[in-house]
Amino acid sequence: MFQELAPRNPHDKCGHHYAICLDLKNQRFEVLDSMRSEADADLTTHAEFFINNLKETWNRHYENSRVQIGHFPIEYVATTKQGNRHDCGFHMLEYLAKWEGRWVHVVTAAMVVELWKIYTWN
Repeated sequence: MFQELAPRNPHDKCGHHYAICLDLKNQRFEVLDSMRSEADADLTTHAEFFINNLKETWNRHYENSRVQIGHFPIEYVATTKQGNRHDCGFHMLEYLAKWEGRWVHVVTAAMVVELWKIYTWN
């Protein structure tokens, strides 16, 4: 979802895309990453930093809402890992387009080639 969170941080994974979904029905945040898993400290640190800021902002602007997200846990969804270091944007777009909170659509190398064509055409 975010290409760059800390532009002056030399350790930030600038250029890598992944998705964070807010699932209000199941009351949780879902992180989908085509390169990393929950075991990766860079991913968990980055995602938790963003989610904690989102929770704080939500509380500030929606404090009177019947829906509060401060207690929502984070679930790192198991995804098929991409075979290279440059297609994460296509994987993220597919997650955002097709994620229903039940199962992850598999993005193959052949699908990425077709997505290149579609996005170039559009």
